[in-house]
Amino acid sequence: MILSKILLGLVIGLIFGYILSRTGITKYPRVMGMLRLKDFKILKFMMTAVISSLILFHLFGDLGWLKLSPKPLHWGMLLGGLIFGTGMGLLGYCPGTMAARIGEGKKEPIIALVGMAIGIFIYALLIKPINEIFLSEKISGDIFQLIGVNKWIIIIPAAILFSGIIYFVNKNFSDNKKLF
Repeated sequence: MILSKILLGLVIGLIFGYILSRTGITKYPRVMGMLRLKDFKILKFMMTAVISSLILFHLFGDLGWLKLSPKPLHWGMLLGGLIFGTGMGLLGYCPGTMAARIGEGKKEPIIALVGMAIGIFIYALLIKPINEIFLSEKISGDIFQLIGVNKWIIIIPAAILFSGIIYFVNKNFSDNKKLF
Protein backbone atom coordinates (compact mmCIF):
# COMPACT_ATOMS: atom_id res chain seq x y z
CA MET A 1 0.00 0.00 0.00
CA ILE A 2 2.74 2.48 0.99
CA LEU A 3 4.88 1.51 -2.01
CA SER A 4 1.97 2.08 -4.39
CA LYS A 5 1.42 5.58 -2.91
CA ILE A 6 5.14 6.35 -3.31
CA LEU A 7 5.11 5.12 -6.91
CA LEU A 8 1.95 7.09 -7.68
CA GLY A 9 3.54 10.22 -6.20
CA LEU A 10 6.70 9.62 -8.23
CA VAL A 11 4.75 9.20 -11.48
CA ILE A 12 2.64 12.31 -10.81
CA GLY A 13 5.79 14.26 -9.91
CA LEU A 14 7.54 13.20 -13.10
CA ILE A 15 4.51 14.18 -15.19
CA PHE A 16 4.27 17.53 -13.37
CA GLY A 17 7.99 18.19 -13.89
CA TYR A 18 7.71 17.30 -17.57
CA ILE A 19 4.78 19.71 -18.00
CA LEU A 20 6.67 22.48 -16.16
CA SER A 21 9.71 21.95 -18.36
CA ARG A 22 7.79 21.73 -21.66
CA THR A 23 5.80 24.90 -20.97
CA GLY A 24 8.96 26.87 -20.20
CA ILE A 25 7.79 27.74 -16.71
CA THR A 26 11.07 26.54 -15.19
CA LYS A 27 13.12 29.19 -16.96
CA TYR A 28 14.45 32.03 -14.84
CA PRO A 29 13.58 34.80 -17.35
CA ARG A 30 9.98 33.59 -17.46
CA VAL A 31 9.71 33.65 -13.65
CA MET A 32 11.27 37.11 -13.50
CA GLY A 33 9.00 38.22 -16.37
CA MET A 34 5.99 37.17 -14.29
CA LEU A 35 7.24 38.91 -11.17
CA ARG A 36 7.81 42.08 -13.23
CA LEU A 37 4.36 41.72 -14.88
CA LYS A 38 5.82 41.33 -18.37
CA ASP A 39 5.15 37.63 -19.03
CA PHE A 40 1.88 36.02 -17.96
CA LYS A 41 2.37 32.37 -18.94
CA ILE A 42 3.01 31.37 -15.33
CA LEU A 43 -0.06 33.31 -14.17
CA LYS A 44 -2.24 31.42 -16.65
CA PHE A 45 -0.68 28.09 -15.70
CA MET A 46 -1.12 28.68 -11.97
CA MET A 47 -4.66 30.04 -12.24
CA THR A 48 -5.63 26.99 -14.30
CA ALA A 49 -4.15 24.77 -11.56
CA VAL A 50 -5.95 26.74 -8.82
CA ILE A 51 -9.31 26.56 -10.59
CA SER A 52 -8.94 22.83 -11.28
CA SER A 53 -7.80 21.92 -7.78
CA LEU A 54 -10.33 24.21 -6.07
CA ILE A 55 -13.22 22.59 -7.89
CA LEU A 56 -11.94 19.00 -7.87
CA PHE A 57 -10.83 18.90 -4.22
CA HIS A 58 -14.19 20.17 -3.00
CA LEU A 59 -16.17 18.06 -5.46
CA PHE A 60 -14.25 14.92 -4.45
CA GLY A 61 -14.79 15.89 -0.80
CA ASP A 62 -18.54 16.25 -1.34
CA LEU A 63 -18.63 12.88 -3.11
CA GLY A 64 -16.75 11.24 -0.22
CA TRP A 65 -13.72 10.36 -2.37
CA LEU A 66 -11.44 12.66 -0.42
CA LYS A 67 -11.42 13.76 3.21
CA LEU A 68 -10.79 17.47 3.56
CA SER A 69 -9.53 18.50 6.98
CA PRO A 70 -8.55 22.18 7.19
CA LYS A 71 -5.93 22.99 9.79
CA PRO A 72 -6.33 25.78 12.35
CA LEU A 73 -5.23 29.23 11.25
CA HIS A 74 -1.50 29.62 11.68
CA TRP A 75 -0.33 33.23 11.60
CA GLY A 76 3.24 32.03 11.09
CA MET A 77 2.19 31.00 7.58
CA LEU A 78 2.08 34.70 6.69
CA LEU A 79 5.70 35.08 7.77
CA GLY A 80 6.67 31.85 6.00
CA GLY A 81 4.92 33.00 2.83
CA LEU A 82 6.83 36.26 2.88
CA ILE A 83 10.14 34.42 3.31
CA PHE A 84 9.21 31.93 0.57
CA GLY A 85 8.15 34.74 -1.80
CA THR A 86 11.36 36.65 -1.16
CA GLY A 87 13.45 33.56 -1.90
CA MET A 88 11.46 32.82 -5.03
CA GLY A 89 11.86 36.41 -6.22
CA LEU A 90 15.60 36.35 -5.63
CA LEU A 91 16.28 32.91 -7.09
CA GLY A 92 13.46 32.56 -9.60
CA TYR A 93 12.52 29.10 -8.31
CA CYS A 94 9.77 27.53 -6.29
CA PRO A 95 10.31 23.91 -5.15
CA GLY A 96 8.56 22.46 -8.23
CA THR A 97 10.44 24.52 -10.81
CA MET A 98 13.69 23.99 -8.92
CA ALA A 99 13.27 20.19 -9.04
CA ALA A 100 12.30 20.35 -12.71
CA ARG A 101 15.43 22.41 -13.53
CA ILE A 102 17.60 19.90 -11.67
CA GLY A 103 15.86 17.18 -13.70
CA GLU A 104 16.78 19.10 -16.87
CA GLY A 105 20.42 18.79 -15.81
CA LYS A 106 20.91 22.42 -14.77
CA LYS A 107 23.42 23.12 -12.01
CA GLU A 108 22.35 26.56 -10.68
CA PRO A 109 19.17 25.33 -8.93
CA ILE A 110 21.34 23.20 -6.65
CA ILE A 111 22.12 26.45 -4.77
CA ALA A 112 18.37 26.92 -4.28
CA LEU A 113 18.09 23.30 -3.11
CA VAL A 114 20.80 23.88 -0.48
CA GLY A 115 19.02 27.07 0.66
CA MET A 116 15.72 25.20 0.87
CA ALA A 117 17.36 22.44 2.95
CA ILE A 118 18.81 25.04 5.34
CA GLY A 119 15.38 26.68 5.62
CA ILE A 120 13.75 23.33 6.42
CA PHE A 121 16.41 22.64 9.09
CA ILE A 122 15.84 26.08 10.70
CA TYR A 123 12.07 25.49 10.58
CA ALA A 124 12.48 22.12 12.29
CA LEU A 125 14.49 23.77 15.08
CA LEU A 126 12.04 26.63 15.58
CA ILE A 127 8.62 25.05 14.97
CA LYS A 128 7.67 24.49 18.62
CA PRO A 129 8.32 28.04 19.86
CA ILE A 130 6.81 29.49 16.68
CA ASN A 131 3.64 27.43 17.11
CA GLU A 132 3.22 28.70 20.66
CA ILE A 133 3.34 32.28 19.39
CA PHE A 134 1.47 32.04 16.08
CA LEU A 135 -1.00 29.13 16.24
CA SER A 136 -4.65 29.97 16.80
CA GLU A 137 -6.81 26.99 17.72
CA LYS A 138 -9.82 29.30 17.86
CA ILE A 139 -9.96 30.07 14.13
CA SER A 140 -10.35 27.26 11.61
CA GLY A 141 -8.34 27.41 8.40
CA ASP A 142 -11.57 26.68 6.50
CA ILE A 143 -12.37 30.09 5.01
CA PHE A 144 -15.91 28.98 4.11
CA GLN A 145 -16.66 28.01 7.72
CA LEU A 146 -15.02 31.21 8.97
CA ILE A 147 -17.28 33.46 6.88
CA GLY A 148 -20.28 31.15 7.27
CA VAL A 149 -21.28 30.53 3.64
CA ASN A 150 -21.72 27.50 1.43
CA LYS A 151 -18.37 26.85 -0.25
CA TRP A 152 -19.88 26.67 -3.74
CA ILE A 153 -21.09 30.28 -3.40
CA ILE A 154 -17.41 31.26 -3.30
CA ILE A 155 -15.88 28.55 -5.52
CA ILE A 156 -18.05 29.07 -8.61
CA PRO A 157 -17.63 32.87 -8.83
CA ALA A 158 -13.90 32.49 -8.07
CA ALA A 159 -13.53 29.96 -10.92
CA ILE A 160 -15.43 32.30 -13.26
CA LEU A 161 -13.29 35.28 -12.17
CA PHE A 162 -10.02 33.37 -12.62
CA SER A 163 -11.20 32.08 -16.01
CA GLY A 164 -12.01 35.66 -16.99
CA ILE A 165 -8.53 36.81 -15.94
CA ILE A 166 -6.95 34.01 -17.99
CA TYR A 167 -9.10 34.97 -21.00
CA PHE A 168 -8.24 38.67 -20.63
CA VAL A 169 -4.50 38.01 -20.30
CA ASN A 170 -4.57 35.55 -23.21
CA LYS A 171 -6.35 38.07 -25.42
CA ASN A 172 -4.24 41.12 -24.50
CA PHE A 173 -0.71 39.79 -23.89
CA SER A 174 1.48 37.55 -26.01
CA ASP A 175 3.50 34.64 -24.58
CA ASN A 176 5.60 34.52 -27.73
CA LYS A 177 7.94 37.30 -26.64
CA LYS A 178 11.56 36.30 -26.92
CA LEU A 179 12.60 36.50 -23.26
CA PHE A 180 15.36 33.95 -23.30
